[in-house]
Amino acid sequence: MNDDTPDSAQELADVLQDVRRHLLWQEETAGRSLLVDAKLAAELQQQRAATSSVRSMIARTKAPEPA
Repeated sequence: MNDDTPDSAQELADVLQDVRRHLLWQEETAGRSLLVDAKLAAELQQQRAATSSVRSMIARTKAPEPA
């Protein structure tokens, strides 16, 4: 039995094309996820820096409590 008929070769080519499309889609999706993760990490870092700055400013301007 020979599976190298034109139909089976075309079917194999179609399957390989589908696999390639799926892998490209996964790669694009992963790339977008990484960009979103990096953006969220940067925003979180900015928020932490702003919070620290506000806390420092409050500590400097806060009147000393009576002893």
